[in-house]
Amino acid sequence: MDLSDSLKGRRRARTSETSFPESDAGKQRGVRRAIRQVDVTVASQRRRQIMDAARACISEEGVEKLTLRKVADRARVSHATIAYYFNSRRELIDSALLEISEEFMIGLRQRHLIYGTHDLIDLTQVFLDPENPSSRFVVQMIDAGLHDPELRTLHDEFVSYGRDRIEQSIRAGMEMGDLRDDLDPKLAAALVHTVLIWWQSELAANATSRDMALAVGGLVLDLLHRLSDEQTSARRASATRSRNGHAAIATLPTTAEVIETSLLNDPRLSSRAATTLAETFRKLYELALDARDPELD
Repeated sequence: MDLSDSLKGRRRARTSETSFPESDAGKQRGVRRAIRQVDVTVASQRRRQIMDAARACISEEGVEKLTLRKVADRARVSHATIAYYFNSRRELIDSALLEISEEFMIGLRQRHLIYGTHDLIDLTQVFLDPENPSSRFVVQMIDAGLHDPELRTLHDEFVSYGRDRIEQSIRAGMEMGDLRDDLDPKLAAALVHTVLIWWQSELAANATSRDMALAVGGLVLDLLHRLSDEQTSARRASATRSRNGHAAIATLPTTAEVIETSLLNDPRLSSRAATTLAETFRKLYELALDARDPELD
């Protein structure tokens, strides 16, 4: 290698060294940038940690029993740390519910459903299971949306999904000839949906038994069914005997018998109150039969 090549090599080396100088200020900026990236990562992990704890608390005990102390203990952070990420208990709950509900609705819409009468029966039995966490969550979201404007959209989405699913099954049942052909599917779906939501909320509050809830749900579905000639004749006779002052309990469907028995044996009700409620129920049931069978008038 001659001298000229050696000088060229040195010039290239000096140029590369002087072309990209790294001042102290540049180093400091790089360090600060790296620290910010670490801070962002830690912050997102810490927030995720708090959110997971809040979701677990909601799943196990419901929204009403969630406290910041419980979340802090589960997340293993201080109360002040939670306050840094969430301004209030309400904001934490809303954030957790929004996240859970989005995942929940995606899961619901991905299910393959076969609509029809059997779907209505299965839905009633599954939804009115006091141990079903999905049912409890649906009720929580619907209730939360009634009281929190921030969650109103989610409330509407849950209600709409439930009623649409029930309506599709009712329409399918009508097409198959299982259900009455004079039904208004939307109104019938709203009725069934309301019964399911109400009685699941009663179950969640331990205010009733599953047998009672299923009996009411079964009665509602029974009123939607098409009657055979034999059933129509039997119910006409039942209503006629009742009008003449004779007891018609024996001819009521099993679901109705269960409801009356539950009322009469409910320890929270006095004997007089239970009897009054049972008689009122019987009259309402007979009115429902009359309404669906104009020939009785």
